[in-house]
Amino acid sequence: MVPQQTTQVVKIGRRESNVKTSQSTGSGLIFKGKLGVWVVLAVALPCLAQSSRPGPKFAKSTSPVVIVVGNSAPSLHRFAASELQKYFELLSGTKIGIVTASQVSGGTNSADLILLGGPQVNQLVQHAVDLNVVSITDLTTDGFVLWKGKVTGRNCLIVGGNDEASTMYAVYDLLERLGVTFLLNRDVLPEEIADLQLPEVNVRVETPFSRRGLFISNIYPNRAIMDLSEVKKLIDQMAKLKLNYLQFFWFEHEPWIEFDYRGEGKLLGDATQKETGYLMWRYHYDSYMTKDLPVGQQLFNGRSRMAPAEFQNVETPRQAFSIAKGFLTEIIHYANNKKIKVWLCVDPTTLPGNLARFAERASNLMLPFHPILGTHMCPSAPELHEINENRLKALVSTYPDAEGYFLYMPEAYPSCSSERDRSLLSVERIKYGELVQFLPKPFQWGGSDFMKDPTAVLNSIAGSVHIIKKVFAARDRVAPHAKLGIGGLGHAYVLPFLDRIFPKDVPFTDMESRAVWTPDGVPMKLFGGMGKRERTLVPRVDDDGSMFGMPFNVNLYYKDRVLEGSQENELAGFAGQINRIRGTEPNYRYLAEGAWRPSLTPTEFYEGYVQRIFGKTAEKEMLSAFTDLEQNEEYLGWRGQRNFQCCSPIPEVVTAYRLYKQPNPFDGPSDWGEFIKQSHERIRYFAGSVELLTRALRSLEKAVPRVAPQGQEELNYLRNKTESYVLHLQTLILARRAYIAFEEAFQLRPNMERQQFVRNLDKSMDLFSEARTMGRRATEKFAELIDHPSDLGVLYRANLFLVTGMELVEQTMQNVVNFHHGRNYVQPVAWDKIYVEFPQFSPSW
Repeated sequence: MVPQQTTQVVKIGRRESNVKTSQSTGSGLIFKGKLGVWVVLAVALPCLAQSSRPGPKFAKSTSPVVIVVGNSAPSLHRFAASELQKYFELLSGTKIGIVTASQVSGGTNSADLILLGGPQVNQLVQHAVDLNVVSITDLTTDGFVLWKGKVTGRNCLIVGGNDEASTMYAVYDLLERLGVTFLLNRDVLPEEIADLQLPEVNVRVETPFSRRGLFISNIYPNRAIMDLSEVKKLIDQMAKLKLNYLQFFWFEHEPWIEFDYRGEGKLLGDATQKETGYLMWRYHYDSYMTKDLPVGQQLFNGRSRMAPAEFQNVETPRQAFSIAKGFLTEIIHYANNKKIKVWLCVDPTTLPGNLARFAERASNLMLPFHPILGTHMCPSAPELHEINENRLKALVSTYPDAEGYFLYMPEAYPSCSSERDRSLLSVERIKYGELVQFLPKPFQWGGSDFMKDPTAVLNSIAGSVHIIKKVFAARDRVAPHAKLGIGGLGHAYVLPFLDRIFPKDVPFTDMESRAVWTPDGVPMKLFGGMGKRERTLVPRVDDDGSMFGMPFNVNLYYKDRVLEGSQENELAGFAGQINRIRGTEPNYRYLAEGAWRPSLTPTEFYEGYVQRIFGKTAEKEMLSAFTDLEQNEEYLGWRGQRNFQCCSPIPEVVTAYRLYKQPNPFDGPSDWGEFIKQSHERIRYFAGSVELLTRALRSLEKAVPRVAPQGQEELNYLRNKTESYVLHLQTLILARRAYIAFEEAFQLRPNMERQQFVRNLDKSMDLFSEARTMGRRATEKFAELIDHPSDLGVLYRANLFLVTGMELVEQTMQNVVNFHHGRNYVQPVAWDKIYVEFPQFSPSW
């Protein structure tokens, strides 16, 4: 019979975990290899690139261990066996064998066995089940066991679940228990030890979440520069972290699908440009040629353009469409092989600029298109619905192997004022009247305040839902088997109403964070009460309001109750929005671990994380550093006070450009009032942040002599990126002080002698020059340690804004000061390196 289960608290360092253990006692299951004896740990801890470090040393022994797969094991089982074999060799220096179940004979003196898989595919595991050694068939989806016992008279460890995915997860879980740590960019192997002796425990590991994954937006340079091989490596690491879900989101200017209307195809090259393979927006960026970067161009590994290797030679939209189709098709295929389901995400309320002219366009956003989002459309236009039908057909036929397709409601709130739209919305809006009581507090988006006008919000929601309903109707006509879902960006308050409208087989997904939309916390209850409908939450692994410093948001997730709230409200799981793979390690590790233990607290997580990566001897210093880094994120509102936002030049650059564009800049700024008022507050915030980061740096420095060997690389990265972030913030402080001094000089000018006025201008110029120097230092420091392509996107933007941008600021201000000195004041300032001059677009973008 199956041994009776008891609950035992097993301590690993300071960390405690409730686990089920066998009542039986003994010396433990011992795996004997040429170089050692392995006593397998089986503690129910949460699930926890490459390294050439030597692995642990084990006590000598003569008996080997053998991995056993089923006689007709599926391909993923055989892959999982090869992974065990590979990592065991990295850990011990010994390569263990792989055999089939039929090749195993009885006896007590032969090799110990790792039985891989469930009873459906491995005859010896079925034998163990028949003997009541283990229970597997009652596991929930993705659940697995690590279970010791005896089969055919031999010691064995059963590692597997009821399908390929769960068996793969069991293998990676075992490897993490042996000391390997999986990150999205690499593996971290454990420090060298004399003898690996761990307590004997059997475990069943299950998760309440069937969806555990990531949400990626392609257009950010941090992600868009990644080659296909680098994306595949990301998928490999996702599987190791037991992640099984990927949302791939794009905007309408990108080349992922090609569709037309009345014989006219989707236009590329207006909002994106060929030097990026038409993958990234063209506004407020330089040439996208790496040869033009002042700092770190040698780090781009042969890339001449800011684009993946596959897109380096794109010259025409036709080439871009073809390459993009192959690129994304391979991503979907590769992910499916690792049991990662891919959903493609589009916004049906926006169109490419050229096709949008056939229908009614929204009036309160930029025309002919928003340089990032596309052209927002009005719901009453029948042409829009025809175009959307064509888009849907293209989406389904181009990527038939995607599991489904999300129709996202827009982050913006477009307004439509035609008589036809007013008539439609006056009817549709009534259905959403109850929404008013659930609206979040007003927040800013793109420089505009939203939620202040409930009628406008209800109009936008009603219009967006009307458009989505039309797409569903088109689906039923042209692609009835396609799975469609509905997504939102800060739209949780709409979900209960959508639940009344759409069938239960339509999944919902929504991005939420108190850092952006709901300052009082994510109202998780709005996701609940929907029965069998699949719902997923999209927390932000990193925020596009601060894309220079590393994000540390574990406390944010805990306060928003991302995990426990999802479990309580029966969500299927999460897809964390990630723009930077590197520098976000604690955030996605917390989500990945918490998927198997939703009650995981930040303190528990960081204690385990620090011990795994940096070692017990550096625990105190590293915990202190992470505490300060987390505090800094919250202090800056988890958005860095928008100090290096995704989608526009930093304000410290924009302000000089506005002066440059004034009809007469030489008499001083004419529209700096709000910026100067805000600058005093920003200086205070940035100075406080510098203090917290400097304190974290002191702890990181103290950890240097104490850190375990496997953590040295990660510690070096943390130090480098924290140091460069301090320099970045100091650049912004200097620039803000310079602007204040410059503006003050003109304000006081009427009441002072000219010589004093000029001296005051000179003092401001000294600060602008210091800011320019500091901006370059920050970029050079950041470039000292680049070990993942996602940091190349940050480096590119740092070159553009902190180096080139601050040089343009200095030159602009110097011309004004030169005028008042009687010097040459007409030196050219190459603002076209940042701004593409189209009269339709505001320079704030």
